[in-house]
Amino acid sequence: MATARRERYRKQTREEAKAVALAQLSESGTAGISVNAIAKSMGMTGPALYRYFASRDELLTELITDAYRDLAEALARAVADAVPADRFRALALALRDWAKRQPDRYLLIYGTPVPGYHAPPETIEIAAGMMRTIVDACATVAGAGAGAGAGAGAGAGDASGGDGATMSGEQPLTELEAALARHLEGAGPWVAGEEPGGELKGRALRTWTRLHGVISLDVQGQFTGMGFDPSVLFEAEIDALVRGG
Repeated sequence: MATARRERYRKQTREEAKAVALAQLSESGTAGISVNAIAKSMGMTGPALYRYFASRDELLTELITDAYRDLAEALARAVADAVPADRFRALALALRDWAKRQPDRYLLIYGTPVPGYHAPPETIEIAAGMMRTIVDACATVAGAGAGAGAGAGAGAGDASGGDGATMSGEQPLTELEAALARHLEGAGPWVAGEEPGGELKGRALRTWTRLHGVISLDVQGQFTGMGFDPSVLFEAEIDALVRGG
C-alpha cells in the first residue's frame, strides 16, 4: 500500500512538473525551461525535483515524447474515423488542427532544434510510425501508387529518382528510397499488409514536407498581414497534393 502511494505521488509530481515546464515553454521557449524554476513554482527545491527528473534533458525528452505520441494518436484517430476516400484530407486537417491548438508543443517537436539535445530512439520510432500513417493515407489518393500526374513521378524530390526504380527489389534502391526504408523499419505493420513501393513512400515524404511547411509558417505568424486566410492556402496545398502536383 505504501509503495502504491509513493508511485502515485511520484507520477503526480512528474505530471505537475511537466505542466509547469509547458507553461515555461509557452512563455520563453525551450531556453526558458529550468528545473530549478519549475521546482520553485512547485514549492520544492531543485535537488528534490532532480529525484524525479535526473536532468533537464530527461524532462525535455518527456515533453517531446508526450507531444509526438499525442500527435500520432490524433492522426491515427482522424484516419480511422474517415472513409478511405477522405483519409488523406482528414489526416492533413488533423495535423493542422493539432498544431494550431498546441503551437508550443508543435514547435517543440518541429521547430528549431534544442542546442546539444539528441532525440532518444523512442521519439524516432514514433515519428516513423506517423510517417507510416501518412504513407497509408497517401495510398488512398487516386493514382498515388501508379504515379498519376506529372508531379507524382517527376522532379528532384521524387523518391523513384525518375528512373523507374521501385522497392520491389527488381532495380537498385535510390539513396532516398533506401533512407526511407531504414526510417520506417520496425514501426509496425502496414495497414494494407504489403509494404508500399518507393514512389508511394516518396509521395508521403513530399506530403509531409509540404504540409509542415505551410503549418510551420502559419503557427509562427508568418502569414500575418498578407491579406489571406492561411486555412485557404492549406486547403489549396491539400488539393494540389491530391492531384499529385
